[in-house]
Amino acid sequence: MKPVRFEIAELESLAIIPEEPGVYIFRDQDTVLYIGKAKDLRRRLASYFRPVVPPKTGLMLRQANLFEIIVTATEKEALILEALLIKRHHPKYNVMLRDDKAYPFLRLDIKKAFPSLKVVRRRARDGALYFGPYPSARAVKRTLRSISSIFRLRTCTDRSMETRGRACLLYQIGYCSGPCIGAVSREEYREQVRQVRLFLEGKTGPLIKDLRSQMERAADMLEFERAAALRDQIAAIEKVVERQSMVAGLEANWDVIGLVHGREVSIVSIVRVRDGLVQGQEMHHLTRPIEETDQGVLSAFIRQFYEKRPIPREIVVPLAIEDAEAMARWLSDVAGRAVLIKRPARGTRHRLLDMATANARQAMLALEKSYEAWQERARIITEVLELKRLPDRVEGIDISNTGGELPIGSLVAFEYGRPCRERYRHYNIRRAGIDDYAAIREVISRRIARQKGAPELPDLFLIDGGRGQLRQAIDVLEAAGLSEEVGLVALAKEIRDEGEKIFRPNWPKALTLPKNHPVLLFLEEVRDEAHRFGITFHRKRRDARRIHSGLSEVPGIGPRRQQLLLSHFGSLARVCRASTEELARVPGISKGLAKTIRDCLEARSCHMGQS
Repeated sequence: MKPVRFEIAELESLAIIPEEPGVYIFRDQDTVLYIGKAKDLRRRLASYFRPVVPPKTGLMLRQANLFEIIVTATEKEALILEALLIKRHHPKYNVMLRDDKAYPFLRLDIKKAFPSLKVVRRRARDGALYFGPYPSARAVKRTLRSISSIFRLRTCTDRSMETRGRACLLYQIGYCSGPCIGAVSREEYREQVRQVRLFLEGKTGPLIKDLRSQMERAADMLEFERAAALRDQIAAIEKVVERQSMVAGLEANWDVIGLVHGREVSIVSIVRVRDGLVQGQEMHHLTRPIEETDQGVLSAFIRQFYEKRPIPREIVVPLAIEDAEAMARWLSDVAGRAVLIKRPARGTRHRLLDMATANARQAMLALEKSYEAWQERARIITEVLELKRLPDRVEGIDISNTGGELPIGSLVAFEYGRPCRERYRHYNIRRAGIDDYAAIREVISRRIARQKGAPELPDLFLIDGGRGQLRQAIDVLEAAGLSEEVGLVALAKEIRDEGEKIFRPNWPKALTLPKNHPVLLFLEEVRDEAHRFGITFHRKRRDARRIHSGLSEVPGIGPRRQQLLLSHFGSLARVCRASTEELARVPGISKGLAKTIRDCLEARSCHMGQS
């Protein structure tokens, strides 16, 4: 579908706009500012060309010099097309669901021989299972403790498991099944993983039924110790389930949405009901760059939220949304079954709606209190560093390398004093060797030249380094004509107990602040986060290269067989320790090839596996 373009300045009448469903796009030449959908394009666009419009909408319209329309056959097609275009262009003025990386997930990598649950703050398309997000770190830790006591999955790191020679304390107190010492077979451990998956998916009914059947079989076979262990496991699961609240019949599969507005942010609270049980709550933030109706915000949230998440049978909303029917049809197509959008006036759903709204309101109060505290802190930072504007958006830059190997530039973003993880970036430095100055220039140049749709530039760049690193950043910004728009500060690490030194452009000497000064503490937080983010990624790249070099030099081993070996054994260290017979059991590895692998790894002493 090709868009039809109109110059706003030359538009004489909206009569030429069809009264049909479709998508409209406001542009500043090549930059997409806003994308919307409409059941009636002429009526919707007429709302933008009234004599008086809300201030933020007016700001967007002053930047736009043309708009495009794309007519669709149905309102549902317009809804789908709008979602695709927003995802492609990331318009500056659209309501956007903030990335949920700030919320913890549980990750279960089922490809490993002995999977473990890990707490992560980002989902990836890596074949692992992700559960969550959980409303807080406390909630996810409580869930982990329950799983450790009931199902006994390992909690150690892969490296710790590979090198461990004796059982850990968790095994001794019954919180781990001991795969590191061979106390459990791979098949038995896989059964534990299956049970954990059912538990985390909320399928406790089928899980308890299965365990009870196993307990009865064990008792019939006179395996009383195993039967007693299963009995205790069932009791522990039932105790956890008792703490959940039964609010409806077993067929109830709902997401109940509460919505509260703040300054430029809306908070959505989702109460999840599965099989009649309240199984948790999620909080999500949406940015609101221009005035948007409550219905528009809610509609935008539902479209973005359920694009990649499981869709319940019912979505309970606090108000009627204009495109509810088209939305329900789209959700039904995605889910492969009927999905309802309901606005209750009374009953259980309405009570849950009140609860979700109250929780969103509490979260908004906490956010506003945090914002007020930041405003005071930002004022102090502005005064001490002599900045031209409040540093509401700060980006920290750090360079990581090992002897010039695989240099990495890391960029972290803070908004209103808090990490904004969806804006974190890694940069593979193209210039090889040890040259921090060149790396700093490259990272800042690539950041300010980032492609269309990127977040706006920060109020302040924080450089990890001293006067020399700061000079590189100054040169790049001056060359780009941005030295008046973006602030710069460098923080040099402490040497010989002299204290951390702060450098600013045009300052004749560095500033040293007391260790507990709020300005220094904030700069250190940003600098340390950039270093952590960079060094973690650098280690992953370095380890990946070592693993690759450890197997790629073996004749007959290409990328596919490398992956087969690593997937089968779990790590290069385990491949190195495997016998010829164990190697030959891997699908695709013949006995002759297994002997070649064994001989090559022994000749190289398998240093890569021991590093």
